[in-house]
Amino acid sequence: MDPNLLNFLISFSSGLAANLSTESLKAAYQRVFAVRPDLERRIAHPISGPDIQAALAEVAGVLEALAGTGTISINGGIISALRSATFNHQDGSVHIGNARISAPVLNTDGTGSGSTVISGNTELRSAGTSIQIGHGASIVITGNAGIKQT
Repeated sequence: MDPNLLNFLISFSSGLAANLSTESLKAAYQRVFAVRPDLERRIAHPISGPDIQAALAEVAGVLEALAGTGTISINGGIISALRSATFNHQDGSVHIGNARISAPVLNTDGTGSGSTVISGNTELRSAGTSIQIGHGASIVITGNAGIKQT
């Protein structure tokens, strides 16, 4: 992948993804481009302004935050994805608090030994569901457990 393209996409997404780590964003884009190499080509070598706008909208439509063995911490902010959003603690940890996260399909889960803590004043909203965690309340997800909202 072109390093300049990758740096542009990371910068573009940083505003959308609050405090997500650069490595998580890099890994997410690499996975998207592995499945959809046409998007990487359209962004790196656009044939028109509308073409690059459409490609960026497709890339921006999917948010995947994977903690690996590290930590993703979101404290405050609004995160929206056009198609789907996934927060997976893997063998690390995800902490979400004082935030609003929305996507038509929203996955908050794990595929490892880590944990996810969703704390107070947070709303997780999908196309058909809403989970509101009030002040002082929390949801704790460990291991391979998860919540899928559609």
